[in-house]
Amino acid sequence: MSSPCRRLGAVGVLLLVVLALSPASASAGRTTPRLGSHSMIGPQMDPATIDRLFKASHDAHLRTIRLDVLASWLFPHGPDAPEWSSLDAVRASARRHHLQVLAQLSAVPGWNALCPPLTDKTYRCPPGDYQQWARIVEQIAARAPEIRFWEIINEAGLVNPGTGLGEYFYGDAKEYARFLRVTSAALKRGNPKAKVVFTGVVEPYDTWLKTVLAEPGTVRAFDIANAHFRGGIGKLDDMARAAKAAFARGGFKGPLWVSEMGYSSDQAFQYDPYYLGYTPEGSERQQARYVHDAMTTLLRSGARRVFVTLRDLDSTWGIFTSEGLMNWPGAAEKPSYYGVKGYARRLIRNALRRAARGRALRGSARARARLHRAQAQRRGSARRASSASR
Repeated sequence: MSSPCRRLGAVGVLLLVVLALSPASASAGRTTPRLGSHSMIGPQMDPATIDRLFKASHDAHLRTIRLDVLASWLFPHGPDAPEWSSLDAVRASARRHHLQVLAQLSAVPGWNALCPPLTDKTYRCPPGDYQQWARIVEQIAARAPEIRFWEIINEAGLVNPGTGLGEYFYGDAKEYARFLRVTSAALKRGNPKAKVVFTGVVEPYDTWLKTVLAEPGTVRAFDIANAHFRGGIGKLDDMARAAKAAFARGGFKGPLWVSEMGYSSDQAFQYDPYYLGYTPEGSERQQARYVHDAMTTLLRSGARRVFVTLRDLDSTWGIFTSEGLMNWPGAAEKPSYYGVKGYARRLIRNALRRAARGRALRGSARARARLHRAQAQRRGSARRASSASR
């Protein structure tokens, strides 16, 4: 029987050596770029709570944390009187835990909101003065170089059927296109390394999205497409592929992120019959199964990065109330938290193996090239010696 080294070959042996020399807990302090957390951190939170959620995301090995940056909190009184404390708390936690931030930028300050009289929630209105809006956005980006990714408004195309107004943005598709272009340009003036993420689209979105992308200059104004998916596991593959196709039809060929994905741990809101619990404990286990299978499906369907809801809501809101990986405000981890953590570890280990194999292959190729050069030199020397003897 041949030796293990001979059976493996040079590449296999080198790969084993590389893996053996890696720390036993190589993934312990690492995070995976394929996964992120939808944390619902907002400016109303104190720094300690913000840091706790950053730590929970980091400990689950999730590379990117999605949170709210609300311009109305940072510039409540005008463009020359910023109040940076809420943004600085996020920046400090990002540095401490070495996480990327996806900041969901929204909330036009009331002093610049273009709203009809008696409008409720004026922070959802478009700016009355886009130059003033761009001015404060540029300041925000320059203040927070730790934030590289900026998502422009949450679900800007979602319409409330009761009021006929946008759920998060009162402008129409063309207004959002303008808002996106102006905001993107301002962000990149403030931080040339900034990457702009499109608003999270939700079904049905094709007509709205087509109108936005048809506006001149809009496709060039963002770097990453974005969608939010909630539905039965059997639908997720089609949903992801349909979203990518809709962006492609509009002329955008870049990556797709899923910046919100989750499933309730409450049996009353577990809408997929294959992931349905009958006790509180069973319902939490079914949530963990769903989240695992949803991440797998979406990553295989072309999503570059998937964000899982990190915590439950502060108040009751149907299916969204308990879709977090952690109870709230107690922050007790559910089985789904540990499921995501284990899944992230596997992604990290697989990435390490691929990287090690790539290094081994490159090293083997270099060794073969050196061998070929040495053989060629020996043959050349032999020919010269033979010629000299004649």
